[in-house]
Amino acid sequence: MIKKIDTTILTTIIMLTIIGLIMIFSAAGKNYFIRQTIWLGTGLLFLLLFCQVTPRFWSNFAPIVYGLSILSLIFILVHHSGYPRRWITFNSISIQPSEFAKFATIIMLASYLSTKKSLKKFPDILVPLFIIAIPMFLIFIEPDLGASQIFFPILLLMLYWSGMPGAKLFIFFSPIISAAASFSIYIWVAYMIFLVVFLYFHKQLYDLIYGLITNLLAGLMMPVIWNSLKTYQQKRIISFFSPWLDPRGMSWQVIQSKIAIGSGRIYGKGFLSGTQKKLAFLPERHTDFIFSCLGEEFGFLGIAITIILYIYLFYKLLNLARETKNRFSSLFVIGVFAWLSYQTFLNIGMTMGLIPVTGVPLPFISYGGSALFAGLMAIGLCLAISKHKMIY
Repeated sequence: MIKKIDTTILTTIIMLTIIGLIMIFSAAGKNYFIRQTIWLGTGLLFLLLFCQVTPRFWSNFAPIVYGLSILSLIFILVHHSGYPRRWITFNSISIQPSEFAKFATIIMLASYLSTKKSLKKFPDILVPLFIIAIPMFLIFIEPDLGASQIFFPILLLMLYWSGMPGAKLFIFFSPIISAAASFSIYIWVAYMIFLVVFLYFHKQLYDLIYGLITNLLAGLMMPVIWNSLKTYQQKRIISFFSPWLDPRGMSWQVIQSKIAIGSGRIYGKGFLSGTQKKLAFLPERHTDFIFSCLGEEFGFLGIAITIILYIYLFYKLLNLARETKNRFSSLFVIGVFAWLSYQTFLNIGMTMGLIPVTGVPLPFISYGGSALFAGLMAIGLCLAISKHKMIY
């Protein structure tokens, strides 16, 4: 049975984009506002177009969509002479393939996982891991660490949603925790003790062998990996743990962002009245740190309204994924939920100094045509799914 689209999702998206346009005008001026408005208008047209396409179409053509996305990522690595290599430029229009790769990868993962009735063993993870590894690696070497890490939570949640037991997922991806813990020998030893106890009571020999070997290797290899990172990437991580060690260097962004948000207090300084923004103390104020401008000019009230809109959007997406009868459709929606919610968490978290600066835009609010366009495409397909959610 075909129903009408979920207008509450569409209304929430429109409200978030309006907030984005207001803040872009304030933070960057008329020219950026006009460009973003053009992207928004074009994106909304595609959103309405995608509303009319059945989810079955995307399921059937997932390999083609995914393949074109991979080719676009390879193209910029081969033909782009600048650094970083992130954009395909046509005259005055720049397109960032990594944003569309998120959309295409979710479609491909949903199409593959929807054909699997049971996911109980580690080998079942290998093909999905390979699907995300290709775009993740290509984006990482652009380099774009922020965009590349978005794929991991997408994979994790989609695997769990498709039936992979949580314990299996934890054991398979536990080497990542081991690598993070290895910065402190005491934390790493405590984690390894916990892991051994967990694996012992898990009572599966293969999981025990895999867990111990991979976690030991990950912990021991972390110094090598750390030394292979770019200097600016190391500084970002260091500045997160000790931001005041380098207040005029890498930590400048986080410190100024905190000052901007805190200075807004309850009601903010008013539209166009942000001093951190006006005096150019706040970097990347129309893209990565637009949330800081929002806090400075509209205060806690503006921040609360924006976060409530995001929470409501994520609630609606999660609810849609639960209600949808078709397996592909449900997996796609949960993938979009993972993408948008994790990226929102990253952006807001870094502006408040809760996590390292990763350079990801705030969905539907930050300036950036490709990010906005890809997000609207994904929402358009979610709206199409809301019309067909009772159809198997």
